[in-house]
Amino acid sequence: MTMRNHVRLGTAALILFSLAGCGAPEAPSASSPSPAPSIPAPPPTPDQVEWLNTFCQATEVFIQPPEPPADLHDEFVAMDLSSYLSSVNTALDDVEFQTFSLAPEAFPRGAELIDSYSRAAERVGAKVDGYASQYDAAEDMLRGWVAETSSALATLRPDGLDLPTLMAENRTVAQAHQQAESCHPAKDEGTPSATPVELPPARDGENLAACADGMCEVLVTPTAVVAAPRAYGFTLMRVRRITDGVMEIGAKFEGGSITSPLPTGRSTIMNGIEIKAVAVGDGRAVLSLSPA
Repeated sequence: MTMRNHVRLGTAALILFSLAGCGAPEAPSASSPSPAPSIPAPPPTPDQVEWLNTFCQATEVFIQPPEPPADLHDEFVAMDLSSYLSSVNTALDDVEFQTFSLAPEAFPRGAELIDSYSRAAERVGAKVDGYASQYDAAEDMLRGWVAETSSALATLRPDGLDLPTLMAENRTVAQAHQQAESCHPAKDEGTPSATPVELPPARDGENLAACADGMCEVLVTPTAVVAAPRAYGFTLMRVRRITDGVMEIGAKFEGGSITSPLPTGRSTIMNGIEIKAVAVGDGRAVLSLSPA
């Protein structure tokens, strides 16, 4: 073979080697499939919204439990404490009584949700029911039960599935919650409030003894004891407090006790006597009594 042929063969081999090193152009990679669009949750039916409305109303004690009463250290405190225990007992009983009519299958995981809240309410309610039924308990005993009950309500949680968890899992439930008015209760402000007003002169001034016959108009301050009209069965009448434009009156009779908050112009009838807050100012009020 001649030298020229060797050169030609070497050049051809070099060209083939270069082509092999470069390789053929890569085929375009197939694009990955785009994710399927998420299917929006179906809106709740009117029946589902009403179901949740009833459920939220029944379980309000979990969200907004009754507040224990202020301890005014007067003759009506035991009644306040007993009333609180009774209201808590009723609220806990409502969890079972008001959900009893709900069809569990009508709502996502309805049976599990009802059972979770009912078991927790029943556990706490068993104790509170015993406390609420002891009407003649000593005041110190009642204070202890109220403190225990208030603490239990502060940590009350469902025994399993709760509504926020179910809402996070199920958008239909979340939409039903938005539409159910009972699931968004207004905050209970407790004792009503009003704007204090300027006081007019009281016909009998500060002579609280003038009320003994059931006919008077007097200027009163908090804790004042007004002469009780005994001819009408009263044994005690006290101004419990005057705050935020509201005067609270407490009265005792031979058959029991009663208290009533009265803003300016409001009246209540007790044992045939109309008790009226003529005007409620800042720490003072004009009170009137008259036969109903």
